[in-house]
Amino acid sequence: MSVSKRTDKHGKNRWLVRVESPDPITGKRRRVTVGTYPTKKEAEREEAKAITQRERGTLLERDTTTVGELLDRWLAVEVPKTVKPENMVNYETIVRKHLKPAVGSVQVRKLTVERVEGIYADLRERGYSTSLIKNVHLRLSAALRLAVRWNIVERNVCDVATPPTLAYRQARIWTPDELAAFLDVADYDPLRVYWLLAVETGARTSELLGVTWNDVDLDAGTIRFGQQVVRLLHGVPFVKDGGKTASATRTIRLTSGMAEELRAHRKAWLATRVAASTWENPHDLIFCSPRGRPLNARNVRRSFDRLVKVAGVPPIPPHSLRKLHITNAIAAGANVKAVAARVGHRNLNTTITTYQQVTAGMDDELHEIVEAMNLRRKQEAG
Repeated sequence: MSVSKRTDKHGKNRWLVRVESPDPITGKRRRVTVGTYPTKKEAEREEAKAITQRERGTLLERDTTTVGELLDRWLAVEVPKTVKPENMVNYETIVRKHLKPAVGSVQVRKLTVERVEGIYADLRERGYSTSLIKNVHLRLSAALRLAVRWNIVERNVCDVATPPTLAYRQARIWTPDELAAFLDVADYDPLRVYWLLAVETGARTSELLGVTWNDVDLDAGTIRFGQQVVRLLHGVPFVKDGGKTASATRTIRLTSGMAEELRAHRKAWLATRVAASTWENPHDLIFCSPRGRPLNARNVRRSFDRLVKVAGVPPIPPHSLRKLHITNAIAAGANVKAVAARVGHRNLNTTITTYQQVTAGMDDELHEIVEAMNLRRKQEAG
């Protein structure tokens, strides 16, 4: 019998509902506890619902898994299947900083669409970007898909919840005067040559940190980008072979001035190596700690932010130096395909749509062209 009478600790009658259902994995018969109810009539009603769910294949066992527990299992089991170890930090940060504090203690079965949309509204009110909120939505949705697959819940509430529409903000890039002000201040920074190389090549931070002396041919005036320095969430930076994409492995030409800067930097680098009591740089990284260790990108960011503040220029992230390089190259008339190859873009559209900014100078030039066209048309009409 699926409905049985029980007596609770206070001596009151309760009605326990259990139904038999095949295990979705093994196919063996099992008894699923539906719940305990105060009256037999209510118990029989819930029994009927459970039997209908069983026939549809949607009957779930009672499960007290919390969203926090689910997210931990998702990070441990599912994410490593498709995400590179060095990229795990982004997933773990969203879980730790945004999802667990908001709904970590809520049982997965009790998570509602309203509660999920409340997370988005709260993040928006606190000033977070729509891009971050979208990532919060994607991470939670992926974890809930796992819960559906594991028969914890019948549906993924994120399929119904509405995340905010992405609002793209035009990236800020420096004017030539602002860039000059930054480089003037950076001239006294230990990473001076790093900043010069970043501006000249438009390379990614991980690529610049991964450059070795074997990648530089000072006589030919070329530099090769083919490996990265990356960092795991709870680890030290390490050298990883291969670029971000297949097209990230590339060799580009250096200006004569940059080649001279690197020659001078090599002399100082060799002196540092000789003076070091211990040297831990088997790859011969160009930019490294005084003991030869790979640099941490976070420390590079701190150094950049400090220089920006001293220079008194608008704050931008270091990655915007890459955007500045590409934008200026395109504005100067460089072939877009050549620019994409130089910076290691896999998709030419990325170069065009993401990075090509309309600067004041470009807008003035376009205005002059349009005016000249209109003047010529008037002259021809006259």
